[in-house]
Amino acid sequence: MSKRLIIVAGPNGAGKTTFARDYLLNHPDPFLSADDLALKISPEQPELAKIEAGRQFSKELHESIQSGRSMVIESTLSGRSIRRVLRQARAAGYTTTIIFVFLESAQACIERVKERVRKGGHDVPDSDVLRRFFRSKENFWEVYRNEADNWFLFYNSEAVLQQAAFGDADSYVVTNEEFFNVFMRDVKSHE
Repeated sequence: MSKRLIIVAGPNGAGKTTFARDYLLNHPDPFLSADDLALKISPEQPELAKIEAGRQFSKELHESIQSGRSMVIESTLSGRSIRRVLRQARAAGYTTTIIFVFLESAQACIERVKERVRKGGHDVPDSDVLRRFFRSKENFWEVYRNEADNWFLFYNSEAVLQQAAFGDADSYVVTNEEFFNVFMRDVKSHE
């Protein structure tokens, strides 16, 4: 069996964790999430453990790649540190895939986070959701999709996930023009 690194990515509130947990039902790879780590470190106030959780996430991810274990991770891709991880994984013989999940607007993400909090989930400040919404989309399109072996773009504002596009570093295919345009609208508005 080949080594895989699957990155489930997207803005806060887009549905990454839900997608990852559904994916793991049929592909039982280890799952690594900084949010889950923060909850383990500080169950009552996980927001206080986000720096330590980030360190632990990086350490566990590096150890997994060094040992050759397949893994599914979750990230907003709002920063550029995962780029180095993708390169290390590919150099170590991994097949790398990014599954990017998005919503139609930053406000939709903010509302989903608020709903998650009402159900007992973790909060993310509106300002962080807003900032990461645009950064994650731009970083995915401009940087990360070019580093992965393959990638898939899913719109998550309907009853079920809708694929908008897929591709690799060299080319892509648009599978739903309307949803792809929703995604690209935000990328192009911040160029």
